[in-house]
Amino acid sequence: MKIKIASRRSALALAQTELAAKELCRLNKDVSYEIIPFVTEGDRRLNKPLSSFSGKGVFVKELEMALLNGDAHIAVHSLKDMPAVLPEPFKLAAVLKREDPRDAFVSNGIGFYQLPKGGKVGTGSGRRIAQLKAIRDDLEYVPIRGNIQTRIEKLKELDGIVLAAAGLKRMGYEDKITHYFDTEEILPASGQGILAVETLKNEPNEIENLLKEVNHRETFLIALAEMSYLKELNAGCQYPVSSYAYFQNNLLKIKGFYWVQKQNKLIHEETSVLIDLDSERCIESALELGESLGKMVKEHF
Repeated sequence: MKIKIASRRSALALAQTELAAKELCRLNKDVSYEIIPFVTEGDRRLNKPLSSFSGKGVFVKELEMALLNGDAHIAVHSLKDMPAVLPEPFKLAAVLKREDPRDAFVSNGIGFYQLPKGGKVGTGSGRRIAQLKAIRDDLEYVPIRGNIQTRIEKLKELDGIVLAAAGLKRMGYEDKITHYFDTEEILPASGQGILAVETLKNEPNEIENLLKEVNHRETFLIALAEMSYLKELNAGCQYPVSSYAYFQNNLLKIKGFYWVQKQNKLIHEETSVLIDLDSERCIESALELGESLGKMVKEHF
């Protein structure tokens, strides 16, 4: 059976889709695949900051149309690019095991904390800027967008840039990282480092069964908790908000961050729940955990 896979056209997106496709084939020897690339609204409008986009899902709509039109069986996304609530008739069918969730600092050899006062750091993320300023408000944070290669080119005019460690590793740029921000320094974007597979809810059973084998159970529950947090806050990748969930034995923990821009107020909260991975209720528990964290954060508004 040949699986048609919708992907964004960027080099990183294609590399990530290739990872997902190879995992699918590794677990299912009779499966082959074809990757079909698309340019999304978010890719076309690189001159605008993400915060200026109306609505959510600016990196996924064209891929979803491919599913609706029957041009693809599945679509592969970075989970952090997906809206917290998928519209009908789509569903999150599977996720791969999470790659490094951290943010990373890339420069021409100098570490983030060694930058001189007034140094210029590139990032297009309000979430990152708010947390970076809390660490070092003596630096200038410059908005940038584009693919990894385009952003790295900006090092000709900037002292450094901040990117997701997962993307840098998947593209072979790990050697350019001069500092990893641990999750105590900067909370990553919800879903960062997680590759997600989206399908139609009525996808044939043979596709659904293949994806069940690919799905990484612990990461799936982490993904549900983090996206449920965004749902409760009615937020997406354009917002200065983040969450990070992780397992500690059978305890699923989640931390949340929100920046109230008008008050320049940083909100941090965390909570946890015991989860039995073999229980039928584990999915519901993960969703409730994210929702609970969102409500805790909203109490500060």
